[in-house]
Amino acid sequence: MRPLRVIGEVGASSSRWAVVRHEGAELFPHKGEALPGFNPLNGDAVLFAEGLRNHLLERAPDALEAPEVLVYGAGCGSPERRVRMASTIAGVWPQAAVHVDTDLMGAASGLLGRGQGLVLILGTGMNAGHYDGHQLYRPMPSLGWILGDEGSGADIGRTLLQDAFYRRMPVDIGEQLFGPEGPDLDVVLAEVHRSPFPARALAARTAGLVPLLDEPYVRDLLRSRFHALAELLVTFFSLEQRSEVSATGSVAWGFREILSECLLDRGMTLTGVERDPLPGLVRFHGPVPEPGRGPSGS
Repeated sequence: MRPLRVIGEVGASSSRWAVVRHEGAELFPHKGEALPGFNPLNGDAVLFAEGLRNHLLERAPDALEAPEVLVYGAGCGSPERRVRMASTIAGVWPQAAVHVDTDLMGAASGLLGRGQGLVLILGTGMNAGHYDGHQLYRPMPSLGWILGDEGSGADIGRTLLQDAFYRRMPVDIGEQLFGPEGPDLDVVLAEVHRSPFPARALAARTAGLVPLLDEPYVRDLLRSRFHALAELLVTFFSLEQRSEVSATGSVAWGFREILSECLLDRGMTLTGVERDPLPGLVRFHGPVPEPGRGPSGS
């Protein structure tokens, strides 16, 4: 029996998918695997679509027959970019009804269901909004990794590399992160200025901080970037709107204790953190209908 719904959570660096059948949902990619991400603002639609299609052909070919695809994507905040995302998805599922919304709405629905609170995405990039159970309030502009994304993986990675090249980093920390010779300037400049995914390259540098969380330099670095994020939230959201925060994303998950401390410093309580909102989105949209009983609401 073919699946009746596919749900996608698409970030700029990676994507996650749920294939929902009558008997339950299967999540992709499996542990140890990866699927490409896509941002309709500047992403490679062909590379993304081919990678996704090939993965599903090998792992779950029946998923490509689903008549309904729901996608929550990074960079889908404007009608034009939602159309580009929808057309890209339609290239993988040409016969399906495709519905596209923002990654922030996906985070809100997956983390809070019909509850209320401030929703924070903190992965390669950053985004935030207040969710009232039905609609999102987004007063803060999303400036992207060059101008903004405070507290994100790209922001932390950029600061980390600056400290290494400007010799602001303790020698022992630099050796643990980059080896005795330090980071290679030519390689870093090529990753940032000539690669198709510069934000991803910067964000990848944060993985090396996880085993060093007890080091004062590392904790101070993370605190400085999370405090910068907290100041933005205070600027754009009222006390009532920001009192409780739910977060998702690799950075929020990996550094959740320090993030919680920094938010609490500005009167915000981190009430929940999920690595990604996809399991919550499967619950939010509910089971697929039995044959002959009509579609479920989304």
